Amino acid sequence: MVKYVLCFLLVAQSADAAVVTLTQKMVAEKALKDSYLALEVNLNAQTARYNRSLLLKPYDFNFVAESGFRSNKFETALVTTGADKTDSYVTTIALSKMFATTGTKTSLSFSRDSYSFNFPPSATTTTDNYTNDKVILTLEQNLLRNFFGNASRASVRSAEAIYDAAMITRGSDLQNVVLNSITQFWNAYVAQETFQESLNSRDRYLKLVQDVRKKSNYGYSNPGELPQVQAELEVKEQAVKRESVNYLSSLDNLGTLLKYPVGTEFKFQVNQDIPPVPKLEAVDYEKTRLVRAARLRAKAADDLYKAANSNSYPDLSLVGSIGSSGLERTSSESYSEMNSGTHPQYYVGVKLAYSFGSDSLNEEKLNKKILKELEETRLQRNLAEVNDRSSNLQRSLQATYAIVLSAKAQKDFREKAALDLNRTYTQGRTDISVLIEALNKFYTAKIDYIKAIGDYQIALNQWAALRDQLIPEETIKE
Repeated sequence: MVKYVLCFLLVAQSADAAVVTLTQKMVAEKALKDSYLALEVNLNAQTARYNRSLLLKPYDFNFVAESGFRSNKFETALVTTGADKTDSYVTTIALSKMFATTGTKTSLSFSRDSYSFNFPPSATTTTDNYTNDKVILTLEQNLLRNFFGNASRASVRSAEAIYDAAMITRGSDLQNVVLNSITQFWNAYVAQETFQESLNSRDRYLKLVQDVRKKSNYGYSNPGELPQVQAELEVKEQAVKRESVNYLSSLDNLGTLLKYPVGTEFKFQVNQDIPPVPKLEAVDYEKTRLVRAARLRAKAADDLYKAANSNSYPDLSLVGSIGSSGLERTSSESYSEMNSGTHPQYYVGVKLAYSFGSDSLNEEKLNKKILKELEETRLQRNLAEVNDRSSNLQRSLQATYAIVLSAKAQKDFREKAALDLNRTYTQGRTDISVLIEALNKFYTAKIDYIKAIGDYQIALNQWAALRDQLIPEETIKE
C-alpha cells in the first residue's frame, strides 16, 4: 500500500512541475537579465557612483543660512551708545565654492544685524534702533600647494577614470556571468546524458543477466559467468545512483542561477552538429574590457599621485576681498546704502598654512606613489595574461575539436565491438569477461564523447568571452 502511495505522490509532483526547454542562447539571455549574479554585478557597479562623489565633494557649492535673536549685556571698554542692553536680530547668508579648474576658492556672504538699544533713564541718547547690512566677496588663489588647480584637476580626472573603469568592469563581470551560465548549461546537459547512459548501461546488463541465467538454467554457461555479470550489474546500479545525484545537483545549480522555481524540470535543446573551429579576425586585446579597465585604473592612480604630490607643499595663497556696508535706522535705508557702495572695504593679503609633525602629507604622497606602481604592474600583468590566455584558448579549441571527432570515432568503434562480441558470446565463441570489458569500454566511450562535446562548447564560449564577443557592447550598456 505504501509503495502505491509513494508512486502516486511522485506522479503528482511530476505533473505539477513546470517544464522549461532551454537553449544556450536562452540561458545566456536569462542569466544576463534575471540572475542573482547579474543583479550583484549591477548593484556593485553602482557603488562606484558614491566613491566618485566623494572625490568630487570638495568642489560642491556650499550654502549656509543662519538667523537668530541675540540679547547682549556684555560690558565693553568702548563708550558707544550708553545702552545697558542691546537686542539684535542677526541673519547671515553665505555661498562658497572651490573651482577645480583653477584651484580658486570663492565666497559671497551677506549679513544683517538689526539692533535695538535699551537705555537707562539717565541716558541722553534717543536713537535706539539701527540696521547694519554687509556684503563681502572673497577670492583665495593657491600659489604653491594645488598650484592654480593642479591637484584639483588631477583629483577630478581620477574620480572620472575610476568610475569609467568600474562601468567597464561591470561589462566584463556581466560577460563572466553569461559565460558561467553557459558553462552550467553544458555541465547540466552532460550530467543528464551521462545519467541517461548509465541507465542504458544498467538495462544492457539486466538483459545480459537474464540471458546468462537462462543459459545457466540450461547448463550451457561456464562456471562463474552468472556471478560476474551480476557483479557488473551492481556496479551499474551504483553508477545510476551516483550519476542521478550529480544530475539533480546540476539541475539545482542551473535553476538557482537562472532563478527558476524549485522543482522546475528542464529539457535541453542542443544542436548535435559539432561546428568546426571558427576563423575569426585578429583582436587588439588593448581594446578589450579587461585591459581598458586596468589602464583607466592606472591612469586614476597616476592622477591621485599627482594630486598628493601637489598637496604636499605648504599652502601659500593670495587672498583678496571686496565688501560694502550700510548702517541706517531702517533696513530699507541700510540695504540701499550698502548697494550704493559709499562705504566699501578692500583687502589684499597673503596666507601661509603648513601642517607638520606627523609627516602625514609625505606619507600620503608615498602611499599614492605605491598605488600608482601597483596599478601599472597590474596593467602589465593583465596585458601579458590576456595574450597568454588567447594563445592557450586557441590551442584548447583546436585540441577539444580534435578530441570530439576522435571520441565520436572511438564511440562508434566501441559500439561495433560490443555488438560483435555480444553476438559471438551468444554463439559460445567469446568468454564473458571479454564481453563485459567491451560493454564497459563502450559505456566509457559514450560518456567521454558527451563530455568532449561539452568541453568544446565551453571552450568556444571562453574564447568569445576573452575577445569580448560573447555579448555585444550595447547589451552591456543596457
